[in-house]
This record gives sequence, C-alpha cells and structure tokens, in this order.
Amino acid sequence: MIKKGRAVSLIVILALGFSACSGEPVPEEPAEEAEDNDSPEQPITSGETGAEDAGEDKGETGGEEISPVQKQMALDVLNAIFNDAEQGIVYRLSSGFTIGESTRSEVYAQISEPEERIGGYDYYHGSMGQASYKILFDENDVMKEARYFGTNVERQTNLGGITREDLLQEHGEPDAERKIPDTGETNLIYYVGDYELQFVIGGNGSTDHVNLLEKEQ
Repeated sequence: MIKKGRAVSLIVILALGFSACSGEPVPEEPAEEAEDNDSPEQPITSGETGAEDAGEDKGETGGEEISPVQKQMALDVLNAIFNDAEQGIVYRLSSGFTIGESTRSEVYAQISEPEERIGGYDYYHGSMGQASYKILFDENDVMKEARYFGTNVERQTNLGGITREDLLQEHGEPDAERKIPDTGETNLIYYVGDYELQFVIGGNGSTDHVNLLEKEQ
C-alpha cells in the first residue's frame, strides 16, 4: 500500500509539473508581442514633438531662438549701421565706401567685379559669414545706393535679430513708413544727416535688408 501510495503521489507530482511546463509559454508570448508592438511608436512620438518645436522656433525668430548675447550683438550691428549712415558709409563693405562719392572702378579695384548683375544692381553674394550686398551706380558710375543683406550664417546676430520694436526703442519712430505690395514687407525710413536709411522688415518680423541712399532734396 505504501508503495502504491508513493506511486500515486509521484504520478500526481509529474502531472502537475507537465501542466506547469506546458502553461509557461502562454503568458510570455503575448508579453513579447506587446513589447514589439510598442517599439514603433517611439519615433512617431519624437517626430511629432520635433515638428512642433521647429514650428515654434520658426514663428518666433525665422528658424532660430535668439539668446540675450545674440540679441545684444544684433543691437550693436543696428547702432553701427546708423553711425556709418550718418557719413554715407556702407556698413562693413570693404574699407568703407561712401554713397555719392565712391566709384565703380574703386569698388572693383578693392573687392572685384560682382558675381552677377540683377536689375541694374551689382550683386555680391555672401559666404562663410560674409554679408551679401547689392550696389547701384548712377550714369557717372558713382555709387547711388547700397543694399546690405546681412549674413546667412548666425543671422540672428545681425539683421535676423533686428525687429521693428528694436528700431523704435533704439532710434524712435521712423520719418516715413511704406508698405511694399509685391512682397508684403514694410519699409521703415530714417533720415540720417544727408542720407536715407531704410529698414525692410520681412514677414517674420525681422529685418530682411537695409538700404542706404542719398536723401532726396
């Protein structure tokens, strides 16, 4: 009887063991599938967040957030443009060309001929932190107008960091203001000495380019 009882117990134990073994894979497999199904959602989530952040940055500063240091650099550029304009000097164009005085031959001798001409303007393309310019000469080959476009690299430290609010705070209300229908831009005009300084504000709120020319008498 003892032997028979032991045999029955052994059979019961083995049966329970087989049952447990056969049941183990069942909960594990769905768990692994759940992990696999979750993993593709990670890049979708991060991608959506990145798009929102990029949109906010672009809306505020045209693509890049401006730090206090960069803003101060932009304001320094703004004030330097005004200071040079009082003497008719084109901001940071070589050694300092002057509206109404410098000639085409002088410009070509110092900075070479332009890469191209567009609408009567000599167009100098910027690169590696160098600003872009468009220069217009009169019929006597004397500099009549200069357009400063700033840089594309770290633009927020120059024209990209200058807004209408900065102009009003630093230099007061403009002497004139014009809308540009073709582009939707706004031209804020300041009379500085014998010259006219124009800040063309783009749709993103920052300065697209600056024009310097002689003031009409």
